[in-house]
Amino acid sequence: MTDERDSDDGRVMSWHELLEKAVELGLGAALLTKETAAHLADDLVKRGAMTKDEGKKLVSDLLEKGKGQKDKMDEQLTKVVSQVIERADLARQSAVAELERRVAALEAKLEKLDEG
Repeated sequence: MTDERDSDDGRVMSWHELLEKAVELGLGAALLTKETAAHLADDLVKRGAMTKDEGKKLVSDLLEKGKGQKDKMDEQLTKVVSQVIERADLARQSAVAELERRVAALEAKLEKLDEG
């Protein structure tokens, strides 16, 4: 146990709870690698702050939460980029490709009319 107090209820938080709070706050969880999480857990196990099983669970929990945060960040980033493109009035690649297809079809029709 650590002597860190949870400001919500005044109880003493474990290392695991403290790390989970850090993850919930978004402190690098999305960038956390398996190796980094394992190294952190191994260090806490060596210090006697948690058991080996708790360390394995911590790694699993941190990676799961990190993936969730990364997915949320990706979703938010996609929304922001879409909004920027829309506001900048830029054409999407799919729209440009569709227009190129339509122009090519019209050119082909025009060529047939010129021949006939």
